[in-house]
Amino acid sequence: MPKVLHIGPCETPGGMANVMRILAEHPPDGWEAEVLSSHAVGSPWAKWRAYRQARASLNQILKDNTRRPDIVHLHTAADWSWWRKRRFARMAHMAGVPNVVHIHSGQFDTWLESPESKRSRTLNAFLKANQSHTVVLGDGWKKRLEPFLGAVYPMNNPVDADIQPSSIERDVSHLLLLGRDDAVKGHQFAITVCEKVRKEFPELKVTMTGISSSPHEWLSARGWVSDSEKKHLLQTASLLLVPSTFEGQPLVILEALTCGLPVLASDRIISPEGIESAPYQDVDGWASSICDALNSSNVKTSETIQTDVFKTEYVSQQWGLFYSTVLGNE
Repeated sequence: MPKVLHIGPCETPGGMANVMRILAEHPPDGWEAEVLSSHAVGSPWAKWRAYRQARASLNQILKDNTRRPDIVHLHTAADWSWWRKRRFARMAHMAGVPNVVHIHSGQFDTWLESPESKRSRTLNAFLKANQSHTVVLGDGWKKRLEPFLGAVYPMNNPVDADIQPSSIERDVSHLLLLGRDDAVKGHQFAITVCEKVRKEFPELKVTMTGISSSPHEWLSARGWVSDSEKKHLLQTASLLLVPSTFEGQPLVILEALTCGLPVLASDRIISPEGIESAPYQDVDGWASSICDALNSSNVKTSETIQTDVFKTEYVSQQWGLFYSTVLGNE
């Protein structure tokens, strides 16, 4: 039975780790999957030590015929994440094992600067020399990154099979923001927008994860929530807000669509077709869009947007077809 080895930040909280976990727990039919952590939360020394340990482990795995994978699947963001992952790609290639470079970053194009930049040329030369197979997050990122990288393969992120719609009646005027406490996620901007929306909807309530303290009684700052709590919020809120500066293909949007929860996202994000968007950092534009959504009885939900392509079983099947192509079986 062929085996794929996933390498990346599988033990670091975040969307990339969730994708790695889902893919490893649900490999394509006829495949086995393992994970190797290459990152640690903490000091630069802790990160460097995790990287060195992963390199040593991969070296041992590639030399052991009983553990040697058929494909090394690398999960990477931009900048230092890529500089670390390229060593793994080279190690796999030198050992005669095909490698897949799976780009999760929402700012990879910004990091590359331009298709003609030195960084783009260096990356292209590396991918060709090491016969890397490059995968990006869906058709939107394929259009965005092919001018930089040449031919890439689009693949959607999978949604955990436990995320499902519910018959629970949704709350009225309940906004939701799910994300870590990071400036790029837009928590403070969203609070400012919600203050404006409350002038028309004084009964508005807002739930945010990531932040653990709230300046308002109508804002519930939940910090970290369990998977079951997150699912309940997705099943009962009125509208998901994603005002981020950048994103790859955020699982929270795909999970919301799967649950039938309408989404309003920043126009800087490459989102699935059918998602409503509002201008980045435009308070009036966001407030107007939210009010329209809360006033409308015909808000778009996942019932009008194709969500089957994000289901774990479907995505796993697509990876199986892609792996077969990488191995030259198709």
